[in-house]
Amino acid sequence: MKLLRRRCKAYYLGCILTLTIGIIIWTTRIIMGPTKVQFSNVSHKFQPFIQLRNTSFDYREETMKMNEEKVEMDDPRLIELIRNYWIEPPSKEPYNLKKDLEDYSAGQTPYADSRLNHKANGFFIEAGAYDGESSSTSLFFEKYRKWNGLLVEPDPRHYYTIQSKHRKAYRINACLSTKPYPIQVTFNIGHGLREQMGRIHETKEAEEWIQKENIGFTSIKVQCFPLYSLLLAMQVNQVDFFTLDVEGEELHVLKTIPFDKINIGMMTVEYIHSSEEEITRFLEEKGYRKMIKMRTPGCADIIFRKNDIPFIGYE
Repeated sequence: MKLLRRRCKAYYLGCILTLTIGIIIWTTRIIMGPTKVQFSNVSHKFQPFIQLRNTSFDYREETMKMNEEKVEMDDPRLIELIRNYWIEPPSKEPYNLKKDLEDYSAGQTPYADSRLNHKANGFFIEAGAYDGESSSTSLFFEKYRKWNGLLVEPDPRHYYTIQSKHRKAYRINACLSTKPYPIQVTFNIGHGLREQMGRIHETKEAEEWIQKENIGFTSIKVQCFPLYSLLLAMQVNQVDFFTLDVEGEELHVLKTIPFDKINIGMMTVEYIHSSEEEITRFLEEKGYRKMIKMRTPGCADIIFRKNDIPFIGYE
């Protein structure tokens, strides 16, 4: 009988000890947060903004004045001009796509989607959007994850094609500025098999690249805005996935971004026409980690993720 009582007493003491430890762990998790980082797959949903347009206002002339002034990229006049006159709203018409696919990219999208933990209601920027469908890194997020975003395409031929696709994202017929202010540049458009390879043609380096790639010299004037100005115009400071494919000007564009003012979670950056080492070094200094280098047909990108973004799964 005494032995039984001792065993019962030991059992109850064990239960009490286990319960006590459980309470301590539970309380600690409430105070300190979970020991394993949890990542919510729901972000703050993008809020459409109001556009006020005066049809008699010559916004292009006003833009040229700001180019000449080299206004700051957060100048309220510039932000209002971009918001009301340059950015076009999403289409309300049904999609008009050539193909009904899940992934339109060359592999970047599924990789980013898994590392973003299949996040819903996010926000993307696709610079170098081409026709809005072929090799698109954003269309999956728009169709299946219900993201909003901005398509940036300077070539007017491709931009008109984007319009015909009825994408559910904002769009702008302009390029990302390589300076921390708005500029108008000479833009060399591609032809034939190289029609996607349009590039700002303002430097000797760009001219040599155009000759090397045998693109031909057909130039137009194109307006460029800093990425930060576009985000301010859209009242956005959180970009979940940023695609930067600007045929050799990637590093110059990246250097205009105030990373202390906006949060870009992941980005895929084309490196084939730039310096892979310089791009990597610059972004690592800004708090990003090089995740993968992708070299597939139609893709020569490096995908980076911000160091403070938690990920549930295997790298």
